[in-house]
Amino acid sequence: MKKFRLSLLTVALGLGIGGNAHAAEATNFADWLSNGNVSGDARLYDFGRDFAGPQNAIYQHDLNAVSFGGKVKLETADWDGFTAAAAVYGAYDIGMNNYTTGKDPGLYNLPYLNPLLMGTNRSQTSLGEAWLQYQNPGFMLRAGNELIDNPWINPSDGFMIPNLYEGVSTKMSLGSTGAQLSIDRIFEYKNRSDAAFDETSLTVLPYDKLVYPGQTGGATDAGLTYKNPTVNAAAWMYQWDNLAQMTYLEGGYTPTFAGRAWFVNGQYVNETGSGSEDAGPINAQVYGFKLGMNLDQHLGNVFVAYDDLPSSGPITTPGINPVTGAANTNKVYNGNLLSPYTQIYNTDPLYTTVMNYGLVSARAPGSAWMLGANLHPMNQLDLVPTVSEYYTDQTPGVPVANVRAYMLDVAWHFSDKLKGLTVRDRLGVEHDVLGYGSTYVENRLMMQYNF
Repeated sequence: MKKFRLSLLTVALGLGIGGNAHAAEATNFADWLSNGNVSGDARLYDFGRDFAGPQNAIYQHDLNAVSFGGKVKLETADWDGFTAAAAVYGAYDIGMNNYTTGKDPGLYNLPYLNPLLMGTNRSQTSLGEAWLQYQNPGFMLRAGNELIDNPWINPSDGFMIPNLYEGVSTKMSLGSTGAQLSIDRIFEYKNRSDAAFDETSLTVLPYDKLVYPGQTGGATDAGLTYKNPTVNAAAWMYQWDNLAQMTYLEGGYTPTFAGRAWFVNGQYVNETGSGSEDAGPINAQVYGFKLGMNLDQHLGNVFVAYDDLPSSGPITTPGINPVTGAANTNKVYNGNLLSPYTQIYNTDPLYTTVMNYGLVSARAPGSAWMLGANLHPMNQLDLVPTVSEYYTDQTPGVPVANVRAYMLDVAWHFSDKLKGLTVRDRLGVEHDVLGYGSTYVENRLMMQYNF
Protein backbone atom coordinates (compact mmCIF):
# COMPACT_ATOMS: atom_id res chain seq x y z
CA MET A 1 0.00 0.00 0.00
CA LYS A 2 1.49 3.32 -1.08
CA LYS A 3 1.91 6.10 1.44
CA PHE A 4 0.81 9.59 0.38
CA ARG A 5 2.34 12.70 1.90
CA LEU A 6 0.88 16.18 2.15
CA SER A 7 3.34 19.08 2.17
CA LEU A 8 2.63 22.81 2.17
CA LEU A 9 5.25 24.48 0.02
CA THR A 10 5.17 27.81 -1.71
CA VAL A 11 5.77 27.92 -5.45
CA ALA A 12 8.91 29.89 -4.64
CA LEU A 13 10.38 26.84 -2.88
CA GLY A 14 8.79 24.58 -5.46
CA LEU A 15 10.44 21.18 -5.66
CA GLY A 16 13.26 20.21 -3.33
CA ILE A 17 15.35 17.05 -3.06
CA GLY A 18 13.11 14.13 -2.14
CA GLY A 19 12.87 13.51 1.58
CA ASN A 20 13.57 9.80 1.77
CA ALA A 21 14.56 10.19 5.43
CA HIS A 22 10.90 9.29 6.15
CA ALA A 23 10.69 6.42 3.66
CA ALA A 24 9.44 3.08 4.90
CA GLU A 25 11.98 0.35 5.61
CA ALA A 26 12.23 -2.61 3.26
CA THR A 27 13.79 -6.05 3.75
CA ASN A 28 13.40 -7.37 0.19
CA PHE A 29 12.98 -6.17 -3.37
CA ALA A 30 9.19 -6.45 -3.35
CA ASP A 31 8.90 -4.30 -0.21
CA TRP A 32 11.41 -1.82 -1.67
CA LEU A 33 9.01 -1.10 -4.53
CA SER A 34 5.59 -1.52 -2.91
CA ASN A 35 6.25 0.41 0.32
CA GLY A 36 7.45 3.58 -1.37
CA ASN A 37 5.96 7.07 -1.61
CA VAL A 38 3.93 8.82 -4.28
CA SER A 39 4.08 12.63 -4.19
CA GLY A 40 3.75 15.54 -6.57
CA ASP A 41 2.00 18.76 -7.41
CA ALA A 42 -0.47 20.30 -9.84
CA ARG A 43 0.13 23.82 -11.18
CA LEU A 44 -1.99 26.35 -13.04
CA TYR A 45 -0.02 29.35 -14.30
CA ASP A 46 -0.73 32.60 -16.17
CA PHE A 47 2.34 34.58 -17.26
CA GLY A 48 2.06 37.94 -19.03
CA ARG A 49 4.32 40.81 -20.08
CA ASP A 50 3.00 44.19 -21.21
CA PHE A 51 5.25 46.80 -22.78
CA ALA A 52 4.79 50.58 -22.80
CA GLY A 53 5.26 52.50 -26.02
CA PRO A 54 5.31 51.24 -29.62
CA GLN A 55 5.17 47.48 -30.15
CA ASN A 56 7.95 45.79 -32.09
CA ALA A 57 6.87 42.68 -34.01
CA ILE A 58 10.23 40.98 -33.51
CA TYR A 59 11.51 41.77 -30.01
CA GLN A 60 9.18 44.08 -28.11
CA HIS A 61 5.50 43.23 -27.87
CA ASP A 62 2.96 42.08 -25.31
CA LEU A 63 3.29 38.39 -24.44
CA ASN A 64 1.13 35.92 -22.54
CA ALA A 65 0.98 32.19 -21.85
CA VAL A 66 -1.25 29.93 -19.76
CA SER A 67 -0.36 26.39 -18.78
CA PHE A 68 -1.52 23.53 -16.55
CA GLY A 69 0.78 20.75 -15.40
CA GLY A 70 2.93 19.52 -12.56
CA LYS A 71 4.75 16.37 -11.53
CA VAL A 72 4.18 12.87 -10.18
CA LYS A 73 7.09 11.34 -8.30
CA LEU A 74 7.51 7.73 -7.17
CA GLU A 75 10.17 6.99 -4.58
CA THR A 76 11.00 3.55 -3.22
CA ALA A 77 11.26 2.53 0.41
CA ASP A 78 14.65 2.43 2.14
CA TRP A 79 16.47 -0.89 1.70
CA ASP A 80 19.70 -0.87 3.72
CA GLY A 81 20.19 2.80 2.78
CA PHE A 82 19.35 2.45 -0.91
CA THR A 83 16.43 4.29 -2.52
CA ALA A 84 15.46 5.11 -6.11
CA ALA A 85 13.03 7.59 -7.60
CA ALA A 86 11.48 8.66 -10.88
CA ALA A 87 9.43 11.79 -11.54
CA VAL A 88 7.43 12.71 -14.63
CA TYR A 89 6.97 16.44 -15.29
CA GLY A 90 4.39 17.92 -17.61
CA ALA A 91 3.10 21.24 -18.92
CA TYR A 92 0.07 21.52 -21.20
CA ASP A 93 -1.69 24.22 -23.19
CA ILE A 94 -5.35 24.36 -22.17
CA GLY A 95 -6.64 26.34 -25.14
CA MET A 96 -5.91 29.85 -23.86
CA ASN A 97 -2.75 30.68 -25.82
CA ASN A 98 -2.33 32.70 -29.02
CA TYR A 99 -0.23 30.82 -31.59
CA THR A 100 -0.65 33.37 -34.41
CA THR A 101 2.34 33.29 -36.75
CA GLY A 102 4.40 36.45 -37.16
CA LYS A 103 5.44 38.20 -40.34
CA ASP A 104 8.91 36.65 -40.27
CA PRO A 105 8.65 33.05 -38.97
CA GLY A 106 12.40 32.63 -39.33
CA LEU A 107 12.95 35.13 -36.53
CA TYR A 108 10.01 34.55 -34.23
CA ASN A 109 7.42 31.94 -35.07
CA LEU A 110 4.98 32.67 -32.24
CA PRO A 111 5.22 36.38 -31.48
CA TYR A 112 2.32 36.59 -29.04
CA LEU A 113 3.13 33.52 -26.96
CA ASN A 114 5.44 33.91 -23.95
CA PRO A 115 7.88 31.02 -24.53
CA LEU A 116 9.50 31.27 -21.09
CA LEU A 117 6.61 29.46 -19.41
CA MET A 118 6.85 26.10 -21.22
CA GLY A 119 8.49 26.74 -24.59
CA THR A 120 6.57 27.00 -27.86
CA ASN A 121 5.07 23.50 -28.02
CA ARG A 122 1.47 22.89 -26.94
CA SER A 123 2.55 20.17 -24.51
CA GLN A 124 5.64 18.87 -22.78
CA THR A 125 6.05 15.60 -20.89
CA SER A 126 9.42 14.37 -19.70
CA LEU A 127 11.07 11.98 -17.27
CA GLY A 128 12.77 14.72 -15.31
CA GLU A 129 14.09 12.68 -12.39
CA ALA A 130 15.45 9.14 -12.45
CA TRP A 131 18.05 8.46 -9.80
CA LEU A 132 19.55 5.87 -7.45
CA GLN A 133 20.72 6.94 -4.00
CA TYR A 134 22.56 5.59 -0.99
CA GLN A 135 22.16 7.40 2.31
CA ASN A 136 23.11 6.88 5.95
CA PRO A 137 22.88 9.42 8.83
CA GLY A 138 26.03 11.27 7.77
CA PHE A 139 26.42 10.62 4.05
CA MET A 140 24.41 10.72 0.81
CA LEU A 141 25.44 9.73 -2.71
CA ARG A 142 23.03 10.13 -5.65
CA ALA A 143 23.44 9.47 -9.39
CA GLY A 144 21.11 10.09 -12.32
CA ASN A 145 18.72 12.83 -13.42
CA GLU A 146 17.98 14.99 -10.40
CA LEU A 147 17.27 18.34 -8.82
CA ILE A 148 20.36 20.18 -7.57
CA ASP A 149 19.96 23.23 -5.37
CA ASN A 150 22.93 25.38 -4.40
CA PRO A 151 23.66 29.10 -4.88
CA TRP A 152 24.70 29.10 -8.55
CA ILE A 153 23.25 25.75 -9.73
CA ASN A 154 19.61 25.51 -8.74
CA PRO A 155 16.14 24.51 -10.02
CA SER A 156 15.14 28.07 -11.06
CA ASP A 157 11.67 26.81 -10.22
CA GLY A 158 9.58 29.86 -11.07
CA PHE A 159 7.45 28.50 -13.93
CA MET A 160 6.01 25.09 -14.87
CA ILE A 161 9.01 22.75 -14.75
CA PRO A 162 12.27 23.29 -12.85
CA ASN A 163 15.79 23.09 -14.22
CA LEU A 164 17.11 19.53 -13.87
CA TYR A 165 20.59 18.05 -14.05
CA GLU A 166 22.17 14.75 -15.04
CA GLY A 167 25.10 13.92 -12.83
CA VAL A 168 26.40 12.68 -9.50
CA SER A 169 25.99 14.48 -6.18
CA THR A 170 27.06 13.82 -2.63
CA LYS A 171 26.56 15.37 0.80
CA MET A 172 28.37 14.48 4.00
CA SER A 173 28.21 15.77 7.56
CA LEU A 174 31.53 16.65 9.16
CA GLY A 175 31.09 15.01 12.52
CA SER A 176 29.17 16.98 15.16
CA THR A 177 30.46 20.36 14.00
CA GLY A 178 27.26 21.36 12.19
CA ALA A 179 29.22 21.64 8.93
CA GLN A 180 28.33 19.88 5.68
CA LEU A 181 30.35 19.19 2.53
CA SER A 182 28.54 19.00 -0.83
CA ILE A 183 30.02 17.98 -4.19
CA ASP A 184 28.22 17.82 -7.55
CA ARG A 185 29.40 16.81 -11.00
CA ILE A 186 27.02 17.79 -13.83
CA PHE A 187 27.25 16.15 -17.26
CA GLU A 188 24.01 17.34 -18.89
CA TYR A 189 21.32 19.91 -18.20
CA LYS A 190 17.59 20.15 -18.94
CA ASN A 191 16.40 23.71 -19.40
CA ARG A 192 12.98 24.16 -17.78
CA SER A 193 11.35 24.87 -21.17
CA ASP A 194 13.06 21.94 -22.98
CA ALA A 195 11.92 18.32 -23.04
CA ALA A 196 15.35 16.65 -23.06
CA PHE A 197 18.75 16.76 -21.37
CA ASP A 198 21.79 17.93 -23.33
CA GLU A 199 25.25 19.45 -22.82
CA THR A 200 24.22 23.10 -23.16
CA SER A 201 23.61 25.73 -20.51
CA LEU A 202 21.88 29.14 -20.31
CA THR A 203 25.03 31.02 -21.29
CA VAL A 204 24.27 33.38 -24.16
CA LEU A 205 27.39 33.76 -26.30
CA PRO A 206 28.52 35.81 -28.13
CA TYR A 207 27.04 38.72 -26.20
CA ASP A 208 26.06 40.53 -29.40
CA LYS A 209 23.61 37.72 -30.21
CA LEU A 210 20.11 37.80 -28.77
CA VAL A 211 19.51 34.05 -28.86
CA TYR A 212 22.12 31.28 -28.73
CA PRO A 213 21.68 27.55 -27.95
CA GLY A 214 24.07 27.80 -25.04
CA GLN A 215 27.63 27.08 -24.08
CA THR A 216 28.54 23.39 -24.22
CA GLY A 217 30.06 21.52 -21.34
CA GLY A 218 29.12 20.65 -17.78
CA ALA A 219 30.12 21.85 -14.34
CA THR A 220 31.63 20.75 -11.05
CA ASP A 221 31.00 22.32 -7.66
CA ALA A 222 32.08 21.80 -4.06
CA GLY A 223 30.61 23.61 -1.10
CA LEU A 224 31.26 23.74 2.65
CA THR A 225 28.38 25.11 4.74
CA TYR A 226 27.91 25.77 8.46
CA LYS A 227 24.99 27.08 10.50
CA ASN A 228 24.08 27.59 14.14
CA PRO A 229 21.41 29.83 15.75
CA THR A 230 23.51 33.00 15.38
CA VAL A 231 26.09 32.36 12.61
CA ASN A 232 25.96 30.88 9.12
CA ALA A 233 28.76 30.57 6.58
CA ALA A 234 29.27 29.00 3.15
CA ALA A 235 32.19 28.59 0.75
CA TRP A 236 31.55 27.27 -2.76
CA MET A 237 33.86 26.61 -5.70
CA TYR A 238 32.57 26.12 -9.25
CA GLN A 239 34.26 24.93 -12.43
CA TRP A 240 32.32 25.95 -15.55
CA ASP A 241 33.67 23.61 -18.22
CA ASN A 242 35.39 25.46 -21.09
CA LEU A 243 34.63 28.85 -19.49
CA ALA A 244 35.79 29.85 -16.01
CA GLN A 245 36.26 29.11 -12.34
CA MET A 246 34.17 30.79 -9.63
CA THR A 247 34.56 31.17 -5.86
CA TYR A 248 31.51 32.19 -3.83
CA LEU A 249 31.66 33.11 -0.13
CA GLU A 250 28.72 34.08 2.05
CA GLY A 251 28.25 34.58 5.76
CA GLY A 252 25.70 35.95 8.21
CA TYR A 253 25.36 36.99 11.84
CA THR A 254 22.16 37.56 13.84
CA PRO A 255 22.91 39.85 16.81
CA THR A 256 20.52 41.44 19.27
CA PHE A 257 20.94 45.20 19.64
CA ALA A 258 18.80 47.95 21.19
CA GLY A 259 16.12 45.43 22.03
CA ARG A 260 15.82 44.23 18.42
CA ALA A 261 16.97 41.12 16.56
CA TRP A 262 19.08 42.05 13.53
CA PHE A 263 20.79 40.17 10.72
CA VAL A 264 23.94 41.12 8.82
CA ASN A 265 24.96 39.14 5.72
CA GLY A 266 27.84 39.48 3.30
CA GLN A 267 28.73 37.85 -0.01
CA TYR A 268 31.75 37.76 -2.30
CA VAL A 269 32.23 36.34 -5.81
CA ASN A 270 35.46 35.91 -7.75
CA GLU A 271 35.35 34.53 -11.28
CA THR A 272 38.30 34.11 -13.63
CA GLY A 273 39.08 32.15 -16.75
CA SER A 274 40.39 32.25 -20.27
CA GLY A 275 36.86 31.61 -21.49
CA SER A 276 36.04 30.28 -24.93
CA GLU A 277 36.57 31.81 -28.35
CA ASP A 278 33.17 33.45 -28.04
CA ALA A 279 33.47 34.49 -24.39
CA GLY A 280 36.99 35.87 -24.27
CA PRO A 281 38.82 36.28 -20.94
CA ILE A 282 36.70 36.49 -17.79
CA ASN A 283 37.67 38.48 -14.70
CA ALA A 284 34.86 39.49 -12.34
CA GLN A 285 34.30 40.20 -8.65
CA VAL A 286 31.16 40.99 -6.66
CA TYR A 287 30.94 42.47 -3.15
CA GLY A 288 27.57 42.50 -1.39
CA PHE A 289 25.96 43.07 1.98
CA LYS A 290 22.49 42.86 3.48
CA LEU A 291 21.35 44.49 6.71
CA GLY A 292 17.94 43.80 8.22
CA MET A 293 15.80 43.89 11.33
CA ASN A 294 13.32 41.25 12.48
CA LEU A 295 9.91 42.60 13.46
CA ASP A 296 7.97 41.77 16.61
CA GLN A 297 5.49 38.91 16.88
CA HIS A 298 7.02 36.98 13.98
CA LEU A 299 5.67 39.51 11.48
CA GLY A 300 8.74 39.16 9.28
CA ASN A 301 11.61 41.55 8.59
CA VAL A 302 12.74 44.63 6.70
CA PHE A 303 16.10 44.94 4.97
CA VAL A 304 18.43 46.93 2.73
CA ALA A 305 20.89 45.26 0.35
CA TYR A 306 23.74 46.36 -1.91
CA ASP A 307 25.92 44.65 -4.54
CA ASP A 308 28.93 46.04 -6.39
CA LEU A 309 30.38 44.47 -9.55
CA PRO A 310 33.29 46.77 -10.51
CA SER A 311 34.75 47.19 -13.98
CA SER A 312 37.95 45.26 -14.59
CA GLY A 313 39.51 46.95 -17.58
CA PRO A 314 39.11 48.59 -21.00
CA ILE A 315 36.51 47.43 -23.49
CA THR A 316 37.64 45.93 -26.78
CA THR A 317 36.06 44.59 -29.97
CA PRO A 318 32.81 46.59 -29.87
CA GLY A 319 29.86 45.33 -31.87
CA ILE A 320 26.17 46.16 -32.34
CA ASN A 321 23.42 44.86 -30.07
CA PRO A 322 20.60 43.58 -32.34
CA VAL A 323 17.91 44.46 -29.78
CA THR A 324 18.79 48.08 -29.13
CA GLY A 325 21.01 49.00 -32.07
CA ALA A 326 23.53 50.37 -29.55
CA ALA A 327 27.22 49.58 -29.63
CA ASN A 328 28.08 46.51 -27.57
CA THR A 329 30.73 43.81 -27.41
CA ASN A 330 30.69 40.18 -28.36
CA LYS A 331 32.73 39.17 -25.32
CA VAL A 332 32.14 38.81 -21.58
CA TYR A 333 33.55 42.26 -21.14
CA ASN A 334 34.87 44.65 -18.55
CA GLY A 335 34.22 42.62 -15.41
CA ASN A 336 30.83 41.15 -16.31
CA LEU A 337 29.86 38.02 -14.36
CA LEU A 338 29.01 34.78 -16.17
CA SER A 339 26.49 32.36 -14.61
CA PRO A 340 25.75 29.39 -16.92
CA TYR A 341 22.77 27.96 -15.01
CA THR A 342 21.01 31.08 -13.71
CA GLN A 343 21.69 33.75 -16.34
CA ILE A 344 18.51 34.99 -18.09
CA TYR A 345 16.32 33.37 -15.40
CA ASN A 346 17.56 35.74 -12.65
CA THR A 347 17.83 33.02 -10.02
CA ASP A 348 21.36 33.83 -8.90
CA PRO A 349 22.08 34.45 -5.18
CA LEU A 350 23.06 38.13 -5.44
CA TYR A 351 21.13 40.09 -2.82
CA THR A 352 19.77 42.61 -5.33
CA THR A 353 18.49 40.22 -8.02
CA VAL A 354 14.73 40.35 -8.64
CA MET A 355 12.49 37.97 -10.58
CA ASN A 356 13.35 39.37 -14.00
CA TYR A 357 16.45 41.56 -13.63
CA GLY A 358 19.82 41.77 -11.91
CA LEU A 359 23.49 42.55 -12.42
CA VAL A 360 24.09 39.13 -14.02
CA SER A 361 21.33 39.41 -16.62
CA ALA A 362 22.32 43.05 -17.31
CA ARG A 363 25.53 41.65 -18.84
CA ALA A 364 27.47 44.61 -17.50
CA PRO A 365 29.42 45.63 -14.41
CA GLY A 366 27.87 48.13 -12.03
CA SER A 367 26.17 48.36 -8.66
CA ALA A 368 22.67 47.89 -7.28
CA TRP A 369 20.68 48.52 -4.10
CA MET A 370 17.42 47.11 -2.82
CA LEU A 371 15.00 48.09 -0.06
CA GLY A 372 12.47 45.44 0.87
CA ALA A 373 10.56 43.40 3.42
CA ASN A 374 9.44 39.84 4.06
CA LEU A 375 6.11 40.23 5.86
CA HIS A 376 3.74 37.70 7.42
CA PRO A 377 0.80 39.73 8.75
CA MET A 378 -1.26 36.52 9.01
CA ASN A 379 -0.22 32.89 9.36
CA GLN A 380 -1.44 32.11 5.85
CA LEU A 381 -0.29 35.31 4.10
CA ASP A 382 3.18 36.23 2.78
CA LEU A 383 4.00 39.70 1.38
CA VAL A 384 7.36 40.61 -0.17
CA PRO A 385 7.53 44.21 -1.51
CA THR A 386 10.86 45.51 -2.88
CA VAL A 387 12.23 48.49 -4.78
CA SER A 388 15.66 48.31 -6.40
CA GLU A 389 17.91 50.28 -8.74
CA TYR A 390 20.75 49.13 -11.02
CA TYR A 391 23.52 51.52 -12.05
CA THR A 392 25.29 49.72 -14.86
CA ASP A 393 28.14 50.36 -17.27
CA GLN A 394 28.08 53.85 -18.81
CA THR A 395 31.42 53.54 -20.60
CA PRO A 396 31.30 55.33 -23.98
CA GLY A 397 30.58 52.88 -26.76
CA VAL A 398 29.01 50.22 -24.52
CA PRO A 399 26.23 51.89 -22.50
CA VAL A 400 23.77 49.85 -20.44
CA ALA A 401 20.85 51.89 -19.11
CA ASN A 402 20.18 52.32 -15.41
CA VAL A 403 17.04 50.43 -14.33
CA ARG A 404 14.53 50.81 -11.50
CA ALA A 405 12.35 47.86 -10.49
CA TYR A 406 9.29 47.63 -8.25
CA MET A 407 8.20 44.15 -7.13
CA LEU A 408 5.32 42.76 -5.07
CA ASP A 409 5.09 39.07 -4.23
CA VAL A 410 1.85 37.92 -2.52
CA ALA A 411 1.09 34.33 -1.49
CA TRP A 412 -1.90 32.83 0.35
CA HIS A 413 -1.56 29.33 1.83
CA PHE A 414 -4.87 27.57 2.39
CA SER A 415 -5.55 25.42 5.46
CA ASP A 416 -7.97 22.77 6.72
CA LYS A 417 -9.53 20.81 3.84
CA LEU A 418 -7.56 22.86 1.28
CA LYS A 419 -4.21 22.40 3.00
CA GLY A 420 -1.53 22.01 0.36
CA LEU A 421 -3.02 24.67 -1.93
CA THR A 422 -1.16 27.96 -2.51
CA VAL A 423 -2.19 30.91 -4.68
CA ARG A 424 0.60 33.35 -5.49
CA ASP A 425 0.91 36.50 -7.60
CA ARG A 426 4.22 38.15 -8.51
CA LEU A 427 4.00 41.63 -10.02
CA GLY A 428 6.96 43.57 -11.39
CA VAL A 429 7.15 47.05 -12.93
CA GLU A 430 10.48 48.03 -14.46
CA HIS A 431 11.76 51.16 -16.15
CA ASP A 432 14.38 51.56 -18.89
CA VAL A 433 15.42 47.94 -19.44
CA LEU A 434 17.30 47.78 -22.74
CA GLY A 435 15.18 46.30 -25.52
CA TYR A 436 11.99 46.49 -23.47
CA GLY A 437 11.04 50.15 -23.93
CA SER A 438 10.62 52.81 -21.26
CA THR A 439 8.49 50.62 -18.97
CA TYR A 440 7.21 47.09 -18.91
CA VAL A 441 4.95 45.21 -16.50
CA GLU A 442 5.27 41.52 -15.76
CA ASN A 443 2.69 39.50 -13.83
CA ARG A 444 2.91 35.85 -12.82
CA LEU A 445 -0.24 34.33 -11.31
CA MET A 446 0.30 30.83 -9.95
CA MET A 447 -1.87 28.23 -8.23
CA GLN A 448 -0.31 25.04 -6.92
CA TYR A 449 -1.54 22.04 -4.96
CA ASN A 450 1.00 19.69 -3.38
CA PHE A 451 0.09 16.12 -2.56
